[in-house]
Amino acid sequence: MNEKDLVELWNDKRRQIISAQMPSVIALAVITVMAMMGYFDGAYPYADTFAALFLVTVGSLSVLNQFAVIREAQSVVKDLQDIKDLSRVAQNITASGSYLIYTRVLMAVFSLALLIGLALLVL
Repeated sequence: MNEKDLVELWNDKRRQIISAQMPSVIALAVITVMAMMGYFDGAYPYADTFAALFLVTVGSLSVLNQFAVIREAQSVVKDLQDIKDLSRVAQNITASGSYLIYTRVLMAVFSLALLIGLALLVL
């Protein structure tokens, strides 16, 4: 692949990471609003558990999707590093490759923290 194709692929991966976050953000927002408005008050005891399991499922699938996209984006960075005489945009992309590692670590940490926090609230 040439530099232009790789930069376009990089931008596509960035859009995919952002898009992968949307289902879990929407689900979290809807369930939070429902809880704040009292829809879970007096509901069946299983409603809270269902909502928690729903959030965990949607969140887990989103995180797994993001991990896959990050892995693919790292491949784009490695391919760009093999090309000589890169444009400034491509140089910035190759320099930001380390941020992909930080993003993956932070996603794992935040996901575990949210999962633990959710478990403590449900129990």
